[in-house]
Amino acid sequence: MTLFDTEPADAVAQSIERVSPQNIPAEQAVIGAMLLSKDAITEVVDILTAEDYYRGAHQLLHRTIVGLYQRGEPADPFTVQNALDANDLVRVGGVNYLFTCSNSAPTAASAGYYADIVKAQATLRAIVDTGTSLVQAGYASAGGDAEEVLDHAAGLLQKLTATSSTTAVSREKPLHEVLDNTMAMYFNPGDGSLPIPYADLAELAPVEKTDLVVVAASPGMGKTTVMTDWARCVSIANDGRTLVGSMEMPHTQIGQRIICAEAKVNLKRFRARCLDDDEMHRVAMAIQRIHAKQLRIDDSPRVPVSRMKTRLRQMQAVGELPDLYVVDYLQIAKAEAEAGANRTTQVDSIAVGLKELAQEFEIVVVAAAQLNRQVSQRPDKVPMMSDLRESGGIEQNANVVILLHREDYYEKTSPRAGELDLIVAKNRMGTTGTATVAFKGHLAHACDLPHDS
Repeated sequence: MTLFDTEPADAVAQSIERVSPQNIPAEQAVIGAMLLSKDAITEVVDILTAEDYYRGAHQLLHRTIVGLYQRGEPADPFTVQNALDANDLVRVGGVNYLFTCSNSAPTAASAGYYADIVKAQATLRAIVDTGTSLVQAGYASAGGDAEEVLDHAAGLLQKLTATSSTTAVSREKPLHEVLDNTMAMYFNPGDGSLPIPYADLAELAPVEKTDLVVVAASPGMGKTTVMTDWARCVSIANDGRTLVGSMEMPHTQIGQRIICAEAKVNLKRFRARCLDDDEMHRVAMAIQRIHAKQLRIDDSPRVPVSRMKTRLRQMQAVGELPDLYVVDYLQIAKAEAEAGANRTTQVDSIAVGLKELAQEFEIVVVAAAQLNRQVSQRPDKVPMMSDLRESGGIEQNANVVILLHREDYYEKTSPRAGELDLIVAKNRMGTTGTATVAFKGHLAHACDLPHDS
């Protein structure tokens, strides 16, 4: 037989070894993550059922772990071992296999990533099974009633579609509800809008639920100051809820900035522990004023979006979902793109994930981002959207992109010393432009011009 000879299609099909779609390492990683963390169980149960696993042992382990979780009991290799009878323990491979699964999970935070892989394989198996049933029905009814076979096929495909969509939250709305909600927002604009710390920026680019706002700048330009101002505005000035995910700065440093901004005391003096009596009094009064406000700080390093999602779901379950989620900063978050993906793909996946968080939980996500070095190489040093480091996905997914610029950062004697430009370079629902505020870095905040504070 030469290279160009062909075999009959049936012969070729019979020669191919058919293996049902599966990913056993991913199944092990999911089980392992669930054995490591209750948060992982919370995330996995929203994605998988026991029947989604290919291996029967994993189906049994999933049911056992979820059963313990639903009863409020811990789920680890030892408690799962105790929950299984002797026969079932043998079926799953013994206690050694439980530890094998635990060691297979890179981290508990990766549970959602691997659960998605397992779900995809389960869907593919269902497609194969449905296709096989359709082929068999077609051959069995050869020369018979084609309409009956077609109706049977339609039923199977409808069932397949419904099954594969069970874990997704339906967001479809009938037109009358869309119209009612739209007019309700028109007559009650405060219901869906988020407080913004600077009046000119609020007028230029109002922000609503489900928006992803990116605040981008070069290092040291004032990103953290703006992010902290926004958190203070929502939680302290307007009694809203804010979660600050600070992956670059520990919670104590964020706390220093909040206290100094509220008390209007010098941040450098606070850190040097040399405040005078008047300053200490202002600090005490500020702490008393803001102590009960609903502002939380999570300084876990390099958090993946899946873990952010789990945290928001936990807060939602107890009625504490934030109005604002601050992420500082985007490029430092842990990417969950496929292994070996380039940096652009990784950052794009983070941007997509943050936008999905805003939409799913109907909150505002404000994420800081770094700009590349090209900014400092231009004569005017004014940033542009193309300066967003390592990604076009940030620009694509953000509703609003705000670029920060201070002339006195580059030229200390600038006549605009003390001014911070917030350049709205993208505004999906409005116009672009620049809002200028007074930058008071020594007091860890910015404020509207021309007010002194």
